[in-house]
Amino acid sequence: MPRYRLIPAPAQEAVLRDHCGHRAKRGSNHRGRVKDAIARLRARETGRRKDWADKTSTDLARRFDLIRVENLQIGTMTRSAKGTRGNPGRNVRAKAGLNRGILASGRGLLVRRLADKAPGRVEKVKPHYPSQRRAGRWTGARVRAKPCSGALPAVSPGTRM
Repeated sequence: MPRYRLIPAPAQEAVLRDHCGHRAKRGSNHRGRVKDAIARLRARETGRRKDWADKTSTDLARRFDLIRVENLQIGTMTRSAKGTRGNPGRNVRAKAGLNRGILASGRGLLVRRLADKAPGRVEKVKPHYPSQRRAGRWTGARVRAKPCSGALPAVSPGTRM
């Protein structure tokens, strides 16, 4: 399944905001037109995301009897890193960009549509250590490691590899 990514609309929005929005006087008709253009771009992006979620969920519901998805807590994942005045957050702009990416992926919408189209066939699994559980190596408390077959060179703690 190809990953869904919207590139053109945010680029157009940035161009509109940078070239038109900052020069427009507050309350002017020009500023209103710029804001309307940005709103149209965002609405188009939302429509694309909904269309993709509908088509992908329909395809998955038709092709598979059992669909397993990770039970991600998207609201918790996209919580703000702003902090408080006394204890301000760190890397707030990076976290804001990450949140935009998570929300723009439309994953929550896809899971919701899947549950509607394939009732009883969508199974939410814990998102913790999924590859170890699938491989049968997960014991519940730790991961069993296979012994190494080859001899490794001795490495001291401060050495770079």
